[in-house]
Amino acid sequence: MKKNVLILGGTGFIGRNIVENLSGNDYNIVLLVRDSKKISNQYKTCDCISIVEGDIIQSELIESVILEYKIELVIHLVSNLIPSSSLEDFNIELSEVVFPTFKLLELLSKFNIQVVYFSSGGTIYGNVNDFIDENKSLNPINYYGYSKLMIENHIRFLNTTQKLSYLILRPSNVYGKYQRIEAQQGFIAVALGKFISNSSMEIWGNGEVIRDFVDVQDVTEGLRKLIETNVVNMALNMGSGEGNSLNEVLSIIENILERNIEVVYKNKRAVDLDRMILNIDKIKNCIDFNPKSLKKGINDFVEYIGEEVNGK
Repeated sequence: MKKNVLILGGTGFIGRNIVENLSGNDYNIVLLVRDSKKISNQYKTCDCISIVEGDIIQSELIESVILEYKIELVIHLVSNLIPSSSLEDFNIELSEVVFPTFKLLELLSKFNIQVVYFSSGGTIYGNVNDFIDENKSLNPINYYGYSKLMIENHIRFLNTTQKLSYLILRPSNVYGKYQRIEAQQGFIAVALGKFISNSSMEIWGNGEVIRDFVDVQDVTEGLRKLIETNVVNMALNMGSGEGNSLNEVLSIIENILERNIEVVYKNKRAVDLDRMILNIDKIKNCIDFNPKSLKKGINDFVEYIGEEVNGK
C-alpha cells in the first residue's frame, strides 16, 4: 500500500527533486503550494500527485488536507531566509514560517503523524574548525540558522512532551538539478550561471573558506532510504563528508567547461562561516549513503543545464 505524504515547500529545487524521487516509488504525494499555476505540468498529469493551493499559515486548511488525504508523513522544506538575511527578514520569517510551523507541529502531534524537517547542516552549528558531527553544540551566527534552530528545538520539545515522531535532516551546501543558475543563492549554481553569461564571479573573502557540497540527488535518495528504513527521532547530517574551498570549486568548473572566469574578491561578511565539513558517519550507520564526488556532481549539473538549454 502506498504511503501518503504531504510536502510543504515542494516547488523549490530540493522539493522538486524529492517529488520526482518519491513519485516514482510507492508514495501518494500531496503538494501544498501558494500558486498552482506555477506548478509543472508533469505534476498535474501524475496520478500519484495531488495539488492543493494554500499556505503554511492556513492551519485549518492543512488539517483538512491531513484528514482528507489520510496523511502519514509530512516533509517540511519551507524557508524564506538565506544566510545574509536581515533582522527585518527574520521578523517576517517568524510570522510567516516559524510560528505557523509551531502550530503545524502541534497538529502533527495530535494526529500522531511523523515530520521530516529540513534544517541546516552549516549555519546551525556556527564556526567549527573540526568535522562537525550531530553532537556539536548549536551556535548559529545568522538569522537563517537561528530560525532553523528555533524549529528544531520545538520539534524536540514536542517529542518529549507529546511523543511527536520526527526526523531532522541537516544538509550541507546542496546543489544540482532544478537549481536556478540565475539566482543569487547556491555557490555552484551561481558560478555556473556566471560562466554561461560570461560575467565576473563575486566572492566574499579570499575564496579559501571551506564548504561541504552535496548533490541534491544524493540528498533525495538518502531521504527515501531513511523513510523506508523507518529511521526516526534523531538529527542527521547530510553532506559529502569532504571539504573544498570556493577557489577549488571554480577550478573544477573551469576544467569541465575548459575556460576561465574573472573573479572579483570582496570583503568577507560576518554572516559567512570559515569552514564547514559535516561528519556523515551517523547517517551511514543508518542507510547506504555514498555521495558522489564533487567533480562528478558538477559534471552532472552541467549536463542537466545543457539539456535544459537545448530543450528550450
